[in-house]
Amino acid sequence: MSQPALFTPLKLRQLELANRIVIAPMCQYSAKDGCMNDWHLMHLGSLAQSGAGLLTIEATAVLPEGRITYADVGLYDDVTEAAMARVLDHIRRYSDMPIAIQLGHAGRKASCDLPWQGGAPLAPNHTYGWQTQAPSAVPYDG
Repeated sequence: MSQPALFTPLKLRQLELANRIVIAPMCQYSAKDGCMNDWHLMHLGSLAQSGAGLLTIEATAVLPEGRITYADVGLYDDVTEAAMARVLDHIRRYSDMPIAIQLGHAGRKASCDLPWQGGAPLAPNHTYGWQTQAPSAVPYDG
């Protein structure tokens, strides 16, 4: 009997995946000032042990203003880079699973509260809010 295609290797240019199972990016809303922390170490570390072919890091903003919420991961300065490097270095010690990243910019849907707090847009003058940057001035929500 042949093996299901899901469990067969897949080559994408120079990248070879052990199987076709891809862990999708999952916003965790657990970063502090854009920095990954011990939560990410545990969460991504456990997923890296799952046997999937590829692990994808959650939506990662390239500017602080591009985060969906104030608790999103960023990769926009030396501090956020060092925080992510710490997590990735730890994962690499225990897993050779390839890791991808979802880069993002939330545009006018940025500066929102956490989903379990209602997810409403936060005004620029709110403690956790900022002025959003988008390709148009049309607001996400009144």
